[in-house]
Amino acid sequence: MLGGLDRPTEGSVEFDGVDLAKLSESRLTKVRAQSIGFVFQSFNLIPTLTAQENVETALVPLGLKGAARREQAARALESVGLGERSGHLPGELSGGQQQRVAIARALVKQPKVLLADEPTGNLDESMRDEIMELLEGLWKEHGLTFIMVTHDSSIARRAPRLATIRKGRVTITENAVA
Repeated sequence: MLGGLDRPTEGSVEFDGVDLAKLSESRLTKVRAQSIGFVFQSFNLIPTLTAQENVETALVPLGLKGAARREQAARALESVGLGERSGHLPGELSGGQQQRVAIARALVKQPKVLLADEPTGNLDESMRDEIMELLEGLWKEHGLTFIMVTHDSSIARRAPRLATIRKGRVTITENAVA
């Protein structure tokens, strides 16, 4: 619901002063395209597109033309350390590299919010830590709102604010580590 992919059956979900539940589907699509970056556990890369092309897909709804799209996508891949792998297909990349492509795709449009659903769930421990360091650095560098869902308590402890849902109740705590 935070990303406008589902609508509440009751209540509201406000984003930037607008109730997402009341928007038309086309307006909601525009909000997602312009303001929300998504990083998924399963990467959600298109297997027949290169890393570069996968990142460029996030810019298509924004109406960016070819050269501008390619330039922004190349910069985004550089920012996650994959500039030299831009021509590779997802199947030619490791899991950590695929997640970096997914992160570049989420950030290339310079969203206001980054939503990450178990972004380290398919990675081994060392790659998990590397991806978390990357996400934390990018979050601070870009000054965006970063919301992550995780079942990994070692990852959750790194967050400055933690919302825990147990038996339908939400508890918010401030972590001292951030």
